[in-house]
Amino acid sequence: MELTHSYRGIIRGKTRILLAWIFAIFLVLSSRKYPPDWLGIFLCFNGATLRFWASGYLYKDSNLALGGPYAYLRNPLFLGTYLMAIGITVATGNVLLFLITTIIFGLIYYYIILDEEEKLKQIFGQTYELYCRAVPRFFPRLWPPNKELFMQINPELERRKFSWHLAWKNKAYEAYLSFVVLCAAISIIGYFFSKI
Repeated sequence: MELTHSYRGIIRGKTRILLAWIFAIFLVLSSRKYPPDWLGIFLCFNGATLRFWASGYLYKDSNLALGGPYAYLRNPLFLGTYLMAIGITVATGNVLLFLITTIIFGLIYYYIILDEEEKLKQIFGQTYELYCRAVPRFFPRLWPPNKELFMQINPELERRKFSWHLAWKNKAYEAYLSFVVLCAAISIIGYFFSKI
């Protein structure tokens, strides 16, 4: 499915940032539970960890990421973002916000992923198409990757190792920073409302 120019405007840059801020405001204003639900905190932390892990393998358009989580799914950064979003909504105990977040995330990220795939097909061509046939889009597979197939896709084994330098360059720490800020915000607001 080829994206039209109007969809690209919705899924890129400022619109995504605006939606993230709207989500954060609704999240904070709907926080009533203190202490937050630990299952939600756990999900959110795992999402941040997945984003951190994936960032150490991402060479951004210069080399196809195959190592770490990219061997099990093509979009670990997006899955990590989703886990953080639903985790923090579960932590607040707000079922309606959880459902709205899941629906909006699914709609927006569907187009984001399609746009990303178009871009990567232009950059990497048949190599990326082979990768798409080998690795699922969003829901991770549970078995290890086919090593021979991965050698065909990219024989550079060094590119499949986690790089702390790359993680830092890709600002992987922002995932944990977001985790801390979100948890602190819902805890403070939840505590405030529990005392009223």
